Amino acid sequence: MTKKAQNQTHVELLTDPAQKGTAIVIALLIMVLLMGFVALAISRTNSETISAANDASESKAFDASHASLEVMTRNFNKIFDTKLNPDAADLTHVESLVPPGFDNYTFTQRVQKTDDTESVVMTEGQFQGLTALRDGWRLDATAEETINGVEVSLSRRFYNNRIPIFQFGIFYDDDLEFHPGPRFDFGGRVHSNGSLFLAANTRLNFSSKVTARDHIFTDVQKNNTPWSNWGDQVYIKDASGVFRRLANNQGSVLQNPANGPVVSTNPNPTAYANADWPTQQARFQGNLLSNQKELKLPLKLNSDINNLQLDLIELVKRSKRVGDLWNDGTGSPTSPNIVAVTAANADDLVTSSERYANKTGIRVHLADSKAKLPGCAAAMGPCGVRLDGDAAGQGTGNPAGARGYQPRPMTGSGTYQATRLNGDRFRIDGRQVWIKIETVQYNATTQVHEYVDITEDILSLGVTEQAPSGLILDANYTTGSGGTDGRSILKLQRFAIRGANIPQPTLNRYITVNTSNNTNYVVPGTVPTGQDCSSVTPDPRNIEPYNANGINFDGSVLAQQAHMKTASPAPLGISGVNGCVVPFPIKMFDTREGLWNDTTAVFNPTAAGNYSNNRVPWAGVMSLVDIDIENLRRFMDGNFDGGGGPALATGTPFASANGRPLRSTDIPNANGIVLYVSDRRGDFDFDGQYDMEDVYGPNDGILQPGEDSNKNGTLQTDYDNEAPRYTGANSNEAADIAAVLDHKFYRRGIRLINGTLLPGRYDSANPAETRGFTVASENGVYVLGNYNATGVTSFGTPTPSTDYVPHNTVDHVPASIAADAITILSNNWQDARSFTHAFNLGSRPATMTTIRFAMLTGDTLSSLNATPNQGGGDPRMSGGVHNFKRFLEAWAGVRVNYSGSIINLFNSQNNSAPFKCCTRVYGAPDRNWVFDTTFLNINRIPPGTPFFQSIQITGFERKN
Repeated sequence: MTKKAQNQTHVELLTDPAQKGTAIVIALLIMVLLMGFVALAISRTNSETISAANDASESKAFDASHASLEVMTRNFNKIFDTKLNPDAADLTHVESLVPPGFDNYTFTQRVQKTDDTESVVMTEGQFQGLTALRDGWRLDATAEETINGVEVSLSRRFYNNRIPIFQFGIFYDDDLEFHPGPRFDFGGRVHSNGSLFLAANTRLNFSSKVTARDHIFTDVQKNNTPWSNWGDQVYIKDASGVFRRLANNQGSVLQNPANGPVVSTNPNPTAYANADWPTQQARFQGNLLSNQKELKLPLKLNSDINNLQLDLIELVKRSKRVGDLWNDGTGSPTSPNIVAVTAANADDLVTSSERYANKTGIRVHLADSKAKLPGCAAAMGPCGVRLDGDAAGQGTGNPAGARGYQPRPMTGSGTYQATRLNGDRFRIDGRQVWIKIETVQYNATTQVHEYVDITEDILSLGVTEQAPSGLILDANYTTGSGGTDGRSILKLQRFAIRGANIPQPTLNRYITVNTSNNTNYVVPGTVPTGQDCSSVTPDPRNIEPYNANGINFDGSVLAQQAHMKTASPAPLGISGVNGCVVPFPIKMFDTREGLWNDTTAVFNPTAAGNYSNNRVPWAGVMSLVDIDIENLRRFMDGNFDGGGGPALATGTPFASANGRPLRSTDIPNANGIVLYVSDRRGDFDFDGQYDMEDVYGPNDGILQPGEDSNKNGTLQTDYDNEAPRYTGANSNEAADIAAVLDHKFYRRGIRLINGTLLPGRYDSANPAETRGFTVASENGVYVLGNYNATGVTSFGTPTPSTDYVPHNTVDHVPASIAADAITILSNNWQDARSFTHAFNLGSRPATMTTIRFAMLTGDTLSSLNATPNQGGGDPRMSGGVHNFKRFLEAWAGVRVNYSGSIINLFNSQNNSAPFKCCTRVYGAPDRNWVFDTTFLNINRIPPGTPFFQSIQITGFERKN
């Protein structure tokens, strides 16, 4: 058919009447069908729109409920930054904080503890094999949209696992060195966040799991000395409890043979992977592991944008609050930039809460000015006390007469007036001496730490060591624990140094010796027998102007009159007179800090040269704050609360604000108290670090490996303001002057005395009421005599911790000490001997001493052996675990009984002198040391203990 014909047919169909009607009907039917489809589509669209709206509302409610869970989880987690267990107020606080951005929702939030706290062994993850304190929790979150009532309820279950760091027997945040001579059995879990160096002469036994983040060295020590110097008698229990030997050729890395790629280089010895390590490691069935995960504590700064861990020495450093002064690090030791802390560089909540300075209890700060005390930089009124100014303790100028703070008198029955501080003996030209004592408590509601100034209250107990019985004749001066100065907790000065006669030149002497009782006094004048010291005859041997070190040598006897007490001896060999004694600062000589080399004879005090005429190096002269633990215990037991007995002073800021004197019940506690002490007198650049890193060689000015304790890449020294040299200018002084006059240097220490019984208690009937005790300081801490124990009932290898006395009695207090360094002084220690026999080790004999506490502190750096070094048998080494506690006496053949936990988290920056033994500094003790298994008990954890924490989610569900 042609195209024309096709077109014609089409036209005919359209014009045919019958066909037209059919087309209309079909069109109408189609329209009806289309209208039906449209109506159906519209109806369906409306239904789907309603359904979609409902879905959207439910989805938003789900998101709101989920956000509620996340906010509660975060805020719940924050609780454990500051305390061991949450209380009802903490949980209420968590339940009250709703997620932001959900204004049209009503939230119902609930925190519920589902499982009581128990001790469990972690079975997975980073802390597998460690004992954790675990409790179970459930968070319930309901979000209801206020407009349409759509509601979603979600629930989350989780375990909160807290692993106390003292649950480790030994934990090092860096390389961990073992190289004991005698047998060493400590016990407890051992971990290093660096490498392990294992050697032993007799036998080194590990009875628990041993792990390292890096390598395990067995044929070389960290200073590159071969294992044969000590031996390889190292034994580790396998999972079946059988001791298996780890020989010198069985470590994860070996120096010899030199096969394969190098896996360890400087600063550690060069070593190679041991191809046989998998076989050797398998012999211990999981109890000896290398290349493990690093274990970190939750400590960081706001500026830590890369989430790197802050140097853990910050745990013992002062806190940083807005407005306080700090060294911002932009200056130098001799020209520091000390400015106010701003919000940008203040401690965040985690860092603030982890610092021991903010743990619940009492904290003490000393500084060279009022502005350097916490909270005092902008204070207009009283804030702390000036110790070397006028008697009231608030003056900033120079008093017309004698210097020194006069403590307020105590009140109540048995009142007394404590001895005034002899400020003339503490005075350093151009500086001041300030102290502030505060209570510390965390407010969970406001999430801030709260402080209350109790300086004058505590100082009313005294600042002076009790004078020897019968020495002072003044009628108003009494001796004994209830007499004048017998209640002092913080002791800054004393009247006598008992023990050996301190050497001094024939002329210009500053000490008077009573040879009948071997006691050293300061006697600036005399009076005829029967008179008191209101009028005196000056002794010209005690008058001298300031010297180059800024030390005041009693320029005026009349300025001392306010401090004089009439004493009974005839001290100057003159008949018919009594002496006028004055108190003076508490000092001792630390041979390790004072010598750069243990074997050289250059420091012999009787030799010719710089150290003739009985001189000692200032580098080792430590100015101490003695903490009388027994008197602190008496205070905490309420002995000075009044109620018919003595009470603290009135008229103090605390007493005025509260209408009564301070009481023991005003000291907040959280499972006990933390006593934090920071003494920055002499810290010129105010960074809490002793600026003398040049410890190898007699200050040669060359940065040696092992000297950079703060790891900033420079050799930090300040010989003008803060640190004396080992030799040369401003380096030494006569022993008598060093013993009785303060100096300008940052050589400060905290000493714990009378610590056999501690504040706190063990409550066997109600263990949750047990109260522990912790001392913390950014300075070095010296522990004098028995501490938290009277002795042991047996001697083993080692004595089990259960044989320490007392055990499981009310006086068995959970205890710890955290400090820059910890030095043990025996029951036989005498400060006088430390000056008289500064370099004669044999004349400083120790006697058996028993101590029981967990220790968290630092060591010095180890490096590859080189010259110069510190001398002794282990050059350029830290001394290892068995020398981690520091000693200053001849201990050979004498036991140190120690039960505790050994934690090394940083390198010391105050007591920074390297390990030295065994010619002049100390002779090693018989180490009867053991891990204190009571720390595995939740009720035996010392207050302030750092915790590793792990939130372990166990369930999530929708409840409606």
